[in-house]
Amino acid sequence: MFAALFKRAEQTVDSAIGDLGNRIVIAIPFLIALGFGATSLTLYLDRIYGSELGTLMVAGAFCLLGFIVALVVRIRRRQAESRQQAVAADSTLASDAPKDELASVNGSPSIFDDETVMAMVTSAAPIVLPAVLRTGMKNWPILLAAAAGLYVVSRPGGTAAEAQPDTSSQTS
Repeated sequence: MFAALFKRAEQTVDSAIGDLGNRIVIAIPFLIALGFGATSLTLYLDRIYGSELGTLMVAGAFCLLGFIVALVVRIRRRQAESRQQAVAADSTLASDAPKDELASVNGSPSIFDDETVMAMVTSAAPIVLPAVLRTGMKNWPILLAAAAGLYVVSRPGGTAAEAQPDTSSQTS
């Protein structure tokens, strides 16, 4: 009895991981192409309009692209919420079962409320965690340097003009 449940959960996790892996493999070349395209567009606009204005134009284009993507995501999220509300209304009329307590408290369910995601996380953690720890132990100098860099960048401090001594008053 439990073997069938485990087999089904394993197939669901394999399917979800395979689908995610396929999407990542498909997206990587497009991201690299986007980087090269942005670089060549920046060089072209720098040549025509100058360094400052060309770079500013590329930054504006990426801001516009970000706003468009955010708008599309927002529209899709609203459509998904309206579909979920319609399904919930239909299921409420069909049965008198009580609602999920977490969904009623938070207003919207968390990603971890989905059984597929939880099955994937709980089955992948024993495999992924040791591999991550092994890789981290092998590359501890890189991780230490990255942590030090993040620490230095995130430190609050004065500006570069405040940190440098004033050399304009000294004459030789």
